[in-house]
Amino acid sequence: MAAQGLSGFYGSVFRRSITVQVLIRTRDHRVLLLRNGNAWELPGGVVKGGEDPRSAARRVARATLDPGSDVGRVLVLDYVQGSHGQGQAQGQGQGDSIAFLFDGGVLSTSVSAFTGAGGEREARFVPLMDWSRGTDEGHGRRWGAAVEALELGTVVELVNGEPASAGPVPAPLPRRMMPPLEGFSGILGH
Repeated sequence: MAAQGLSGFYGSVFRRSITVQVLIRTRDHRVLLLRNGNAWELPGGVVKGGEDPRSAARRVARATLDPGSDVGRVLVLDYVQGSHGQGQAQGQGQGDSIAFLFDGGVLSTSVSAFTGAGGEREARFVPLMDWSRGTDEGHGRRWGAAVEALELGTVVELVNGEPASAGPVPAPLPRRMMPPLEGFSGILGH
């Protein structure tokens, strides 16, 4: 019985995945999207074993644009809970994941679309205001959060595509490291 409990625990830990996406913009407020089957998505991928999220995002940016590409700060952190349906009970469901969305910077280009070598990859730049159309609801909310993070200069934390908190969390009030000690206040400069 105990072994079964540990197996379930370890199975849930190892089913977690970490993914990254990179938000690459143009000076005229367009966003780079890549075709993935019938869907258009931000450049992205899975963080490989032994790789940190920033390195994975850098790898994605370099594979998408050029070997000199880099990424900026994290814009969105989204904890996505896996399905808890029948498939998971049988060990076939998708586990939880953590998605990082990085700032890929701004390009100077007038190109509106291009196809990768061999025609395997198709890409286009879409206006920033239109980029969440035609995507699933979760991606649309994550992308909206990325725009908010850019505008506010912050990181937006989501859980299943929803804000993790109701609003900005105020900074904690300053605290004294030590309580005031009688007779020592002058020595410590207080």
